[in-house]
Amino acid sequence: MNFFDFTMDSSGIATLCFSREDGGVNILSSEALKALDAKLDELKTAKEIRLLKISSAKEGIFIAGADIAEIEGLRDEEEAYEKVREGQKILSKLCALPFPTLSIIDGACLGGGLELALCCDYRICTEDAKTKLGLPEVNLGVLPGFGGTQRLKRLVGLSKALELILGAKILKGKKAEKLGLVDGCVPKGYLAFKEKSFVEEILNHPEEIVKKRPTKTVIERFAPQLIFYIARKNVMAKTKGKYPAPLAVLELFERTQYKEVESGLSEEARAFANLVVGDICKNLIGLFYTSEALKKERGVKRKVNPVRINILTVIGAGVMGSGIVYQFSLIGKLVRMKLRGYEQAGSTMKSIQKMYDAVIKRGRLRPDEAAMRMGHISYTTAFDGFKNCDLLIEAIVENIEAKQELYAQLEAVADEKAIIASNTSSLCISMLSEKMAHPGRFVGMHFFNPVSKMPLVEIIPGKKSSDKTISTVVELVKEAGKTPIVVGDCAGFLVNRILLPYINEAARLCEEGADFERIDRVILDFGMPMGPFALADEVGLDVGYKVAKVLEEAYGERMKVSSILDRVYHQMQLLGKKGGKGFYIHTAGKPKANEEVKNLVYSKRTFEAQEILDRSILIMVNEAAMCLEEKIVENAHYLDMAMVMGTGFPPFRGGLLRYADAIGIERIVITLQSLSTNYGLRFEPARLLQEMARDKKTFY
Repeated sequence: MNFFDFTMDSSGIATLCFSREDGGVNILSSEALKALDAKLDELKTAKEIRLLKISSAKEGIFIAGADIAEIEGLRDEEEAYEKVREGQKILSKLCALPFPTLSIIDGACLGGGLELALCCDYRICTEDAKTKLGLPEVNLGVLPGFGGTQRLKRLVGLSKALELILGAKILKGKKAEKLGLVDGCVPKGYLAFKEKSFVEEILNHPEEIVKKRPTKTVIERFAPQLIFYIARKNVMAKTKGKYPAPLAVLELFERTQYKEVESGLSEEARAFANLVVGDICKNLIGLFYTSEALKKERGVKRKVNPVRINILTVIGAGVMGSGIVYQFSLIGKLVRMKLRGYEQAGSTMKSIQKMYDAVIKRGRLRPDEAAMRMGHISYTTAFDGFKNCDLLIEAIVENIEAKQELYAQLEAVADEKAIIASNTSSLCISMLSEKMAHPGRFVGMHFFNPVSKMPLVEIIPGKKSSDKTISTVVELVKEAGKTPIVVGDCAGFLVNRILLPYINEAARLCEEGADFERIDRVILDFGMPMGPFALADEVGLDVGYKVAKVLEEAYGERMKVSSILDRVYHQMQLLGKKGGKGFYIHTAGKPKANEEVKNLVYSKRTFEAQEILDRSILIMVNEAAMCLEEKIVENAHYLDMAMVMGTGFPPFRGGLLRYADAIGIERIVITLQSLSTNYGLRFEPARLLQEMARDKKTFY
């Protein structure tokens, strides 16, 4: 296959244009690297070349990175080392060319693509929205292996290089220019003009370009160990040491701090090879593939054209309602809020402004851009101004009668083509829509709290939801930067149906005498972002209890609500974090255990960490298997992604069912049978698990 087109004008300005002839995305596969190797061998003796430009013929893509399928396929550490060393040597030939080189970046320039650009003497890019630069390899459980660690720090400095690699940061063109990653950034329409003038500057005054690049800071020169200390502290706070790649990056930078590039490259290759053969790398790559598959999902089997949503109404101005308003105003939609009274307006707008302030603080938006988006929000206390709305989202109290009454009012004032959606977290969608005149336009859109941070949205079709309705909300959720997963219509849907038994089981352990702080610590050590009791407080004990009761009514004895949850909510009337008290006391500083809750249990008992894990995690595995049996979700991959995105299930474990594969289905069934004997039918192994154990099958 041909990968590169070479041209040269009469003045000796040459262009090597990367464009796969099969129409695929530009990636640095082994085949592409071999083609580049041969081309570079040709070019190094070309006396007539004065300057070489490297560009791409692909719209929106420079080079998207290395071939992830090849990375995923590496199983032997020595083979991995040899392969990455070969790639390094090819790219090093680009550095050694006897004439100046310039990368013209217009589109995605990630991973291996940026590592190639770093081998050029100069780089310019466009301001186009598709132009993104970064080394996100730690997200796949590895580190940059084609020289990125060694060349980036020499270009932008130690601190910025660590920040970019450890944070897997993706930069827009202007930010890349500000950091010194590229030497110029221009609007796409001016690229040809900039190319010409920049080439002239390289040929005539290269020192003027180099002069503008970052120089070492005082700390980088005299106290690099301080930089490493702070970076390590931040990595441990973020990852708890569960992800080896960021720590390997730090160790590599420390080892190669004073080494020449070539010896540093060899160490980089060894560190890459050690990581790439590990289970964590394979798990994270698996999640990456699932993420890419979900981007292509339309939500329905047959092809339908989704409707463009421009104007939305959100009914309900609580935590969820205000979060949904923020999310859609952020992407430029006109959003109208229906409030109970105007006294709500001030607090709601204030909470939305706080979300924008956080985005401004992170440098994602300028204050004027945030103000413009805030200007897209309007509000009313009456059922007016809804006629032009394309979508109306209900986010009121979890009460079937109240919701059905609202839908009748909305159908009376909305256009007959407008979609009506519910943000319910557990109530049956078909039941909610049974009194509607046009149930085909009704669908569930379950956002997770906090909306601004949680990437998952469950899309729940009712029995009569039309394909156009489903595909429209799926596309809208993608447009909003979230990941939609279509799930079946059952109590709790997918995530809450699996998650609530886990919280409930933790509460049962507490009833039996286990210390809830210890349970939280064991679960944190497993890799969850917070323990079940801290999570219950965060969600709100009122919300959690009501969802738990919905599940108890639907699934009976196996999801019977723990008495301690009942007492904490009803008897003690605790609300969790929003009320200042729950299982923990939430004041300024670190939350403290609520001793009043601990005193609800008189007998104390110490449980082994493994039993806490088995009861808490395997009950989720069991429920997940039932969800697959009932086809609540399409496959194990999507279920795992929903649990990672919706609950924070540790990505390094690859997801709930990939974790089940890792510990063994047979072992899980035996453990569940033992737990069922000791604690009741809620642990009875799902039929699917029993069949898989018998047939020695796995989820993956």
